[in-house]
Amino acid sequence: MNVVVRTSARLHMGLLDMNGDLGRLYGSIGVALERPELVLEARLLESGTAALVVEGLERERVAAFARRFLERYPLPGTVQLRLRAAIPPHVGLGSGTQLALAVGAALAQLGGLALDAGEIGRIMGRGVHSGIGIAAFARGGFIVDGGHKAWGEGRPVPPVLFQHPLPPDWRFVVAIPAVEPGFNGVREQQAFQTLPPAPAALVEKICRQLLMKMLPALLEEDIVSFGQALTEVQRLVGDCFAAAQGGRYANPVSGQLVGYFLEQGAPGAGQSSWGPTVYAVVEGEEAALRLAGQARSFLEQHGGGQLFHTPAARRGALMELSPA
Repeated sequence: MNVVVRTSARLHMGLLDMNGDLGRLYGSIGVALERPELVLEARLLESGTAALVVEGLERERVAAFARRFLERYPLPGTVQLRLRAAIPPHVGLGSGTQLALAVGAALAQLGGLALDAGEIGRIMGRGVHSGIGIAAFARGGFIVDGGHKAWGEGRPVPPVLFQHPLPPDWRFVVAIPAVEPGFNGVREQQAFQTLPPAPAALVEKICRQLLMKMLPALLEEDIVSFGQALTEVQRLVGDCFAAAQGGRYANPVSGQLVGYFLEQGAPGAGQSSWGPTVYAVVEGEEAALRLAGQARSFLEQHGGGQLFHTPAARRGALMELSPA
């Protein structure tokens, strides 16, 4: 059997509660994007000898995730994996979780294992701080998760509290400045361990913006109110992480780009995860093309980088099966 898994990037729009005095930590906001896309091919050769062959892009990361899964669920024969298309790594687009889930989902299919995205995420060690990537892989859309208990071992994947498609004509203009990558791996873990608890009053402001402005605006398809709430949430969340990243945004260029998006009339803008990726939300393809052109000129004057526009994904990952 041949398996092809297709999944795509996500924007992480912030954590809700870095205080934890109610007994839960984190909680996340995010949205799945249609692009950039990750495409993974997998095949199992019943050769009688267990082996792993990895080709294509990001071989080391693919192999590491495959070994982690195969330690738990060995497969008979030779597993062949090829990453044909990848999400840019360590820029705030969730590449690690999507790659881990794609590898796990492909191997589970080859082994005839009925594992959902949450189970695969646990096996792969994902969802430690946020469940957005796992929920995006499963169903796409705009997502809010409930974090996890502040104390205790064996934390489960954060529960999804809200998951809903964005209006089909909303677009995200996404910029990745050519600057230092955002925190990841050990550096990210150290940042979380050293961050001071957020003041309860700040956390309350974030949650009120989400519950009483952002979510109703999404359901009523009011992009102006949605964008206002999103921008304010991102500012407040940035203040929570300022001690680790040196300011409200990961670097000066990312911060300037957020301001530029808003100056050009975008309803909302912010930074994804630890950056350096920043984004704006607009209504309609024409508005996305116009803002992308303006932002491209700005980016070229500030060191360059990548820029694209995309709808939100209205579905989760896709899997294609064919005979070997």
